[in-house]
This record gives sequence, C-alpha cells and structure tokens, in this order.
Amino acid sequence: MRARTNTPRWELAATAGVLLYAAARLVYLALSLDPSLPPDEITHVGQARHQVAYWGSPVDTESSYVHGLVSHRPFGYAWLLARWLALDPGLTSELVWLRLANIGLAGLTLLAALSWARRAGAGPGERVLLALLLTNLPMWSFLSASVSYDNLAMALATLAFALLARYLDEHSPEALLGLAAVLLLGVLTKAALLPFAALVALALLASERGAALRGGLTALRRPQIARPGIAALLAVTLGLAALAGALYGRNLAKFGVLEPAANQVLPLEAARRNRIFLQEHVLRSYRAGAIDQQQAASELQRIEHPADRAGAMWLLRRARELREGTGEPLVGRVRYATLWLPLMAERLFGVMGHRALYKSGLLAAAYSAVALGALAALAWRVRRPGVHLRIAAGVALGYALILMQLVNLPIYRASGLEVEAVQGRYLFPVLAPLLSAAIIASRALLPARARVPVAIAVALLFVLGDFPYLLWQAGPEWWGEP
Repeated sequence: MRARTNTPRWELAATAGVLLYAAARLVYLALSLDPSLPPDEITHVGQARHQVAYWGSPVDTESSYVHGLVSHRPFGYAWLLARWLALDPGLTSELVWLRLANIGLAGLTLLAALSWARRAGAGPGERVLLALLLTNLPMWSFLSASVSYDNLAMALATLAFALLARYLDEHSPEALLGLAAVLLLGVLTKAALLPFAALVALALLASERGAALRGGLTALRRPQIARPGIAALLAVTLGLAALAGALYGRNLAKFGVLEPAANQVLPLEAARRNRIFLQEHVLRSYRAGAIDQQQAASELQRIEHPADRAGAMWLLRRARELREGTGEPLVGRVRYATLWLPLMAERLFGVMGHRALYKSGLLAAAYSAVALGALAALAWRVRRPGVHLRIAAGVALGYALILMQLVNLPIYRASGLEVEAVQGRYLFPVLAPLLSAAIIASRALLPARARVPVAIAVALLFVLGDFPYLLWQAGPEWWGEP
C-alpha cells in the first residue's frame, strides 16, 4: 500500500486559488451564456424535466417526443438532474439552477484528476499545474457552465481512473467495487462510455497479469464482505449491473443493437418531432434517393433551432455534391486521421457549440506546440516503469482510435464532411489523466532549470487563452439571460 503523504500548505493555498477562480468564471458563464449556444442543452433540460415524474427508466410520451427518445436510452444524467430540480429553491431560473449542478460535476472531475495525479507520481507543483490547465481549457470551461451529460461522463470516467489507480496500489475490495460501480454509472449515463469501460477492464486484467484482480476477487469471498460498508457497496454495484444489463440486454434482444434509433421504438412521425432525428432521417432519405433535394430542404426548414437548421442545410449541400460526383472526394482512413487530429485539437483549445470561437495565428501555433511537445514527452516516458502512466496513455489512445476510426470516420463517409461530429468534448472521458500524464512526462524530460519557466509560460497561455480571450472575442450574440 502506498504511503500517504502530507500536502504542503502552499499547494493547498494555490489549489484553493485555482478553484475559486474557476468557480467565479463558471458561475459568471452560467449566468450569462445565451441558452441557444451550448450543444444540446435544450435537449438535456427537456429530458430532465420529463424525468422528474420517474424514479426509474422514463417512458416516451407525447410531450417527450420533441426531446428525442427517452426510453431504451441511458438515463443516469437526466435522473440526476431531475432530483436536483426537486431541490430548486426558486432563487434563479431553472436553467441556471441546472447549470450550477454541472459546475459541481466539474469540481468532482478536478478532485478525481488530482487524486489520480498524486498516485501517478505528480508532485505538488505538477498537481497545481494540472488544476490550472484543466480548469482553463476553453471547451472544458464552456461545457462545465452548461447543461450537458458530458460533464457527468467526464466526472465518472476520471473517477474510474482514480479508483483503478487506488486499487492497483492497495488491492482493496472497496476500490474494486467502487471502480465497478462507477463504470456502471458511466454506461447508464452515456452509451459512448461502453468502450471506455471495456478499455479500463482490459487495463485491469493486463496489469500484473491479472494477479491484482484475482487478489481483489479473493478478498470479496472472505469474511470482510460482511462488513457493512463493503456489503452496501456490493449491493449498489449489483443493482447498477442489473440496471445496465436490463437496458442494453433488452435493446439487443428486441432491436439487435445496444442503442436503438428513435423510429425503431416510436412511430416515425413521433420520432421526427425531434430536431436531431429529423435531420438524420431526411438526409438519410435523400442519400438513398427516396426524396429529392427540394423535398429534403423543405423538411429541414422545420428545424426551429437556427444553428441546427443551418448545419442541416450545409449537410444537404454536401450530400448533393456526393450524389453528383462534385466537390472534394472522400479521403482514406490514414488521411482522415491527419485531418481528425488538428480538428480535435482546435475543438479542445477553442469553443465549439452552436457558435464557435477557435484560436488562430500565433496563438493557435502556441497551443499546437505545447500539445505536440507534451505528447512527445509522454510517448518517451511511457517506455519507463510506471503502471499508472501506461494505463492512462493506453486507455486514452485506444479510446481516441475508437472515436476516430469507428465513430467519426463512418460519419464522415456518410456526410462527406470531415468536421461532422468531431467535437473536443468527446475526448473528455480520457482528458484529465492524459493531461496529468503529459505534465509528469514533461517534467521528467525537461532540464531542471527549465521546468519552472516552461510551466509559467504554459500556465499563462492557458489562463489568458480561456476566459479573457472569450470576453475579448465573443460578440453580443454569445450573451443573454438564461
């Protein structure tokens, strides 16, 4: 078991300062961001309101159709927000109240990230730098002040990394059960965390050639399982496993997929009342030749959200080019990877919602240099002993490849747009440990006299490139009463 170390007072003070600055910024954004900007916020708010009437899996009703399919889908985030809504004291708007809950989830992510970093070998300076860089990542700040299930997904995924590290250090049954429970909560929040859970499970099995896992399972069979804490945690884990098994098992048995399309469950006209399904259905019908361009354009005009409607019309124009054999030809798998990587970086170091604010010029070059340098240091460092760093790098790489090649590439081949569905927030589940691992690796690679100046320069880049840059560049259309 790894010995506990006392946290220096200066680290506590510095971390508290970072947290206070982050909280102040996020509260400001929660009170000020126009409701039309955050991605899918209106959908999550509507689903949370609908979930208020249900303590278990929700049922599709006439009033829920506009928010998309709510049954046969993970409902953990909507369930959490519904319970939070019940506590609303009425001092502010319902949307602001829900945004404040997401700020709390962002705080949980940071605490879990710091816990993992400590076990991975980060010193006090590296942990403070991690807190500063993570909380000043533009897309993280934007989303943390918005209503999005990606905030809960990131918190649970980062907590899973921390619990895995604790288990590998201590081989305690509590950590093993906690890890299982958190992964199950993750897949009950977002289906995209299914591959993440599989990668974490593989990392656990591969570590110490499975010896650590066998030790934990053996411990669960000993008399200590009767201890109230472990027994309660085991009961919670089994209950979550039953919920996840019922959700995905029923979908596989009934629909042949883990997550059915809305029209597999609802009548087509009911499914088409949701703007996202309407766009996908119309474009799919056009590509198949079932409707012509004029019919498709007329259908897409029904989308009320201006940004969604504009995006759908853009996709229709590209679909027409592909049908007519004009425009840019599709690229192959390797070439797509070279397009995907800078797009993903652009959408992490910038803001992407229903409006975008990206970095350009020398500022973009500075972010790129930092990212490339950190990744190069990590690639060099993972060859050395350190199971936590190897797991972070391996899970992050595996998750990114799945996202790139199995999710985004098929979307690109169908839409013809390399930017379609490429969002920095989709990497959030692996972001915090990856960032921490890169900081640890960079410290080891840099000469001792260069570490503090480089850390200060990178910290200033992130701090100035986040909130001050947003206030400077964002026009009045970004702000409104939520």
